[in-house]
Amino acid sequence: MKVSGSMIKTWAGALLSLSACLLPVGAGAASGPVVVDRVVAVVNDEIITMSDLQRESMKRPEITDQRLILEGMIDRKLQMASAKRNGMEVTDRELSDAIADIMKRNNMDSKQFDEALAREGLTLEQYRVEFREQMTMSRLFNKFIRTGLSVDEKEIREHYDRNIKQFSLPEEIRVRLLVVNLPEKAPPAQIEEARQKAEALMARIGKGEDFIRLIRENSSSPTSAQNGDLGFMQRGHAIPEIEEAAKGLQPGQYAGPLKAADGFYIIRVEEIRTPVSPFEKVKDEIQKALYDQKMENTYRAFLQSLRSEAHIENRL
Repeated sequence: MKVSGSMIKTWAGALLSLSACLLPVGAGAASGPVVVDRVVAVVNDEIITMSDLQRESMKRPEITDQRLILEGMIDRKLQMASAKRNGMEVTDRELSDAIADIMKRNNMDSKQFDEALAREGLTLEQYRVEFREQMTMSRLFNKFIRTGLSVDEKEIREHYDRNIKQFSLPEEIRVRLLVVNLPEKAPPAQIEEARQKAEALMARIGKGEDFIRLIRENSSSPTSAQNGDLGFMQRGHAIPEIEEAAKGLQPGQYAGPLKAADGFYIIRVEEIRTPVSPFEKVKDEIQKALYDQKMENTYRAFLQSLRSEAHIENRL
């Protein structure tokens, strides 16, 4: 059976809030024809009946395949038996103390707690059975799955280096800009004069004149002090006219004149790069992913070892 990360999380920790602890079991008889009970699985000296499976199915409506639900029930039987063999059973006192802590965290007295359980279709006794199992499974998980698991700096760094493309950021372009400025509401004659000037500058660039010198001598943009350098910009974040013109350009190529709100532009793409998130920024994310993967692999192997040593009959 494939074990998912979500299954691990289900059994990994004791439930610490009322909402997490109230697992509906669908109390009350279901409408429809009565199904004669039968054994659907044998796990060592224990059985799982069809009615057990139906109750579990009502608790997990998101799973439509009863075979998967049954496999999960078999795994729980095996794990609970392992916990018993290893002296991990939860005592009545420990269970009562844990429930009292939940009530305290949720500011509930016994009556309010019983009412909350009833809304979930649970009696206190049913809840104690459910919660005892959760606590026991948590102990088992901590001892046999979590113990000894770690991810060191070397593993994190190696994963980062092997999968560097996964940490790529959106592509960025660096553009140099020459602006032949136009005042707001410029008359047609002035617009035409500016266009001709920009076209003449573009022709000089085509003959090999130095672009930076032309910017210093002719550009009226505030970026002229930086020789027209706009710095790096993410694709899609530049001025629309520049963004559109730069789409097909490679470093060193020009576009223009481009009509814009404040004049005519000539641009040169200086550099295109795909930056990568720094290691320190994604280190914790990688560590968690690697730890979760180790935990899942360990849990899968643990279940397989329990199954290999057990007598299991699936009769569904």
